[in-house]
Amino acid sequence: MKVLFVCSGNICRSPMAAEYLRHRAARSRLSHVVVDSAGVLGIEGSPASEGAIMVMKEDGLDLSRHRSKGIDRAGIRTSDVVVAMSFDHLDALAERFPDGSQRRFLIRAFEGGPTPISGAPELQDPLGTDLETYRIRYKCIKTCVDHLVLYLRHETA
Repeated sequence: MKVLFVCSGNICRSPMAAEYLRHRAARSRLSHVVVDSAGVLGIEGSPASEGAIMVMKEDGLDLSRHRSKGIDRAGIRTSDVVVAMSFDHLDALAERFPDGSQRRFLIRAFEGGPTPISGAPELQDPLGTDLETYRIRYKCIKTCVDHLVLYLRHETA
């Protein structure tokens, strides 16, 4: 099963979520889960933001080798679950890839538990903010991804 995280530039939210899910999937023995991230802006080759790298490092995870990439048809076609950070991202996916058969969610649809809810709020971009804002966004990402792991376990059982 492939999970694709999508944000704007693929330098903050989606790489943090992807790296944390890789970590959680390994700890949870979900070896069949493949994780990727991309951005709707199509930025290619940029490193993760300093704030994202620092916050992940505080949690023992390494984003220093991450390089951004844009969303493409192959990435969507091979994904079973797509997790976006905002309504704009979901709208961009629907417009560019209307025939996608994967399940598409906002990340915060998993904030309250492993059953995704409709009407979830967006996860605001920390780019250009202070380190504490990155920590707050990452804490939310961790909660959502922890619940996503439970969802994936149930969906693939």
